[in-house]
Amino acid sequence: MMRGLILAVAWVLALVTPSAAQDTAAQWREITRTDVEAAYALLNEDHPALSRAVNDTAFRTRLDEGRALALQRAEQVQTIEGYFATMAGLANVARDKHIWWRSPYMAATVNWAGLIMTRRGDRFVVFSHADAATGASLEGAALVSCDGVSADDFAAQKLGGFSAVWTVEAQRIQSAPGLLIDGGNPFVPRPRACVFERDGRQIAHTLQWREAQRADLLALTRPARNRGAAGYGVRAFDGGMWIALQGLGDQAAPVVEAVRAQQAQLRVAPVVVLDMRGNGGGNSAFGDEIARTLFGEARFRHVIGGGGEGCNTVWRVSPRNLETMRSYVTRFEQTNPDFSRGMRASVRDAERAVARGEEFSGRITCDSSGEASGDAPAQAATGRIVLLTDNTCFSSCLIVANNFRRLGALHVGQATDAATHYFEVREERLPSGLSYFSTLQAFSPGTPAQMGPYEPELRYEGDIDDTPALEAWVRQVARR
Repeated sequence: MMRGLILAVAWVLALVTPSAAQDTAAQWREITRTDVEAAYALLNEDHPALSRAVNDTAFRTRLDEGRALALQRAEQVQTIEGYFATMAGLANVARDKHIWWRSPYMAATVNWAGLIMTRRGDRFVVFSHADAATGASLEGAALVSCDGVSADDFAAQKLGGFSAVWTVEAQRIQSAPGLLIDGGNPFVPRPRACVFERDGRQIAHTLQWREAQRADLLALTRPARNRGAAGYGVRAFDGGMWIALQGLGDQAAPVVEAVRAQQAQLRVAPVVVLDMRGNGGGNSAFGDEIARTLFGEARFRHVIGGGGEGCNTVWRVSPRNLETMRSYVTRFEQTNPDFSRGMRASVRDAERAVARGEEFSGRITCDSSGEASGDAPAQAATGRIVLLTDNTCFSSCLIVANNFRRLGALHVGQATDAATHYFEVREERLPSGLSYFSTLQAFSPGTPAQMGPYEPELRYEGDIDDTPALEAWVRQVARR
C-alpha cells in the first residue's frame, strides 16, 4: 500500500509540473477513462442494487447515463482538476452520499470571490464578505443571478451535478458555502459578475477572484452550513427534558443509559426533545432503545416491530464483499464482540449462499404477514415528544427519524438529508492510485427504498446552532 501511495504521489507531481504540461492532456484522458470504468465495474460487481436478484432499474439507468457522461467528459480532460470533476460527477449520479469519490491530492489552494454563501429558506444569501469596503459589504444580500443566469440555475449547474443531489434541500444547504469558490472544474464556467438583492434594491457586483488556502476557507464555510451540534446527554430545560444525540456511535451508549436511568422524569415531562442536530448516522439501535423508553415497548413493537420475519439486512456475496465481512469478524472481536459474533454468523450464511450459487446471504424479500393490526397502544410518556433535526441527518439518523415520526413525535427543525435501503459502505483505490471510490454492500428489504428527505411539521428558519433560541422556540411550539 505504501509503495502504491509513493508511486501515485510521484505520478501526480510529474503530471502537474509545468515542464510536463504540454504532454499530459492525452495521459489525463486515459487516466480518467480508466478510473471511470473501474468505478463503474466496482458498483456493478459489489453494489446490491445492480445484482440480478434486486435489479434496481432506476439505479442502473442513472449509473449507465452517468458513465456515458463521464466518458464524454473524459475526452475533454486536460488537467487533474478535470479528472477530479469527472469522477465527482460520476459518484453524484448514485443520489446517495454513501457513494463517494475522494482524492488525497486536492490542491492546497483554490480561487475564491471573497464571498461565502449560505442557504436561508429558498434563497442563497451572502454569509460573509471578505475585504469589503466600509458600507459596501454584501453580507445578508440574496443572490439573484450570475452572468445573467438565475441563482437557482447557476447553483444547480455548479453544485447539483458534482457535489449535491439537487432535489434534496439538505444538500443544497450543505453545498451552498462553496457556490463562489472555484476548484478549477472545467465543466462549469467561472462567473464574472453577479446581481444581489437587499431591502428590495438590486446590487450589481463584479467578482474579485483571488487565490485562497483551502484550510483557511474551511473555517469560513463551516458556520455557513446552517447546522447545529447537539452534543450528548440528558438534561432538563425550561419546558421539559432534552436528550442530545449528535451521533449514533460509541458516544451514544452513555446517552441511552442516561435515558433509562431517568425514565421516570422523561415519562412525566411536559415536553421531551430528541435533539439530533449534527447526527450523520451510526447504529440506529441506539435510537430504538430511546424510542422504547419514551413511547413504551408495546407501542414500539406495534408500530415498528410488526414487520414479520425475513426483514434482516443481507449482504451481496461478491468476493470483495465477502472479504469485508470476514475482516469485520476479526476487526471487532475485541471492541464489539456482539457485532463480531453476529458477523461470523453472517459470513457462514454468505458462504452457504455462494455454494448454492445465490447472490445474497439471506432473503431479499420481507415477509409482512406478521404486521400488527388494530390501534397502536398509547405512548408511555404523558408529554409531547419532539424530534429535532437539521440538514446533517443522514444514514442511520434517517432510520431513527422515520421511526420517531411513525411513533407520533412532532418533527421540527430542518428537513433531513436522504439515502436508500442499501448499506455497509466500502471504498477502493482506483487504478490510477490518485483517488478512491466507494460502493455499498448490503440490502435491507424491510427499509423504505428511499429514506428521506423528511420534512419537519414545523420548520425552524433561524440559526439552528443557537441552542438557547432554539430551546425557547421549541418550548413555545411544542405546547401549542
